[in-house]
Amino acid sequence: MDATLHALGNLFIQSIPTIFLFVLLTWYLNRVYFKRIAAVFEERRKATEGVRELAQRAFESADRKTSEFERALGEARVEIHHEQEALRRKWEEEQAQRLAGARADAERRIEQARVEIAAEADRAQAQLNEQIEALSDQIVQALTRRRAA
Repeated sequence: MDATLHALGNLFIQSIPTIFLFVLLTWYLNRVYFKRIAAVFEERRKATEGVRELAQRAFESADRKTSEFERALGEARVEIHHEQEALRRKWEEEQAQRLAGARADAERRIEQARVEIAAEADRAQAQLNEQIEALSDQIVQALTRRRAA
């Protein structure tokens, strides 16, 4: 067993330069290579986080703008509805005025026709009265002639 320990001791002594070289290489790689890579990765992570935050803010801004647009669209729809309602009322009033004008014109024409019919009836009645007098005179003359004859 002594020989084994002695062999192990020799092996250890022979491996000291390798261990020293390994520790030095590890320290050098950590200092020069891995720190720079870690810095690059950290920078990429920060840039990615920054882009994510920027994207999140853009998304929130888009949501706000969409909400504002929908609100403005709703207000515009309400305003258009009110305008259409006002226009409909205006048309109804114009139609009612035209209808009232047409009724007044029709009533005026009807009244004028009644007056004309009444005037014609009076003329016809006057003509009939004249004819009645003339016929009654003729009848009286015819009867008197027969009696005299």
